[in-house]
Amino acid sequence: MVGKSEDGRFLEGLRVLVVEDEVWIALDLEAAFVDVGAQVVGPCGTLETALVAAKNEALALAVLDIRLGTATTERVIDLLNERGIPFFFYSGQTLPDEMQKKSNGAVVIVKPAMQQDIVGTAKGVLTSWSMSASPS
Repeated sequence: MVGKSEDGRFLEGLRVLVVEDEVWIALDLEAAFVDVGAQVVGPCGTLETALVAAKNEALALAVLDIRLGTATTERVIDLLNERGIPFFFYSGQTLPDEMQKKSNGAVVIVKPAMQQDIVGTAKGVLTSWSMSASPS
């Protein structure tokens, strides 16, 4: 559920998984989400830490790089899908066909992007997801 407080911290208290292996980008993502009130899980720079977080952490949303070194985040997608957690990609890579099939039309933001674009996408993904998850 997307909340909005009076000061614009519309992700207040929501837990966002950040999966990114480039330290400076991970820190930038973390700062962007903290600035709007989110609690960041990670950043996870390896597939192993991302899998543990995706399986065990309480999460509202995930932002994923497509590749962590030579590994893709496909197994992370599987876990997020199983748990019903929305996600989007922030990457300089092209989404492989198999991951595209599993991603259910997930947004892909191409690096580099402005923090407000990333956070705006997060808000849009959460809004779309909560509307689709709501009973008619």
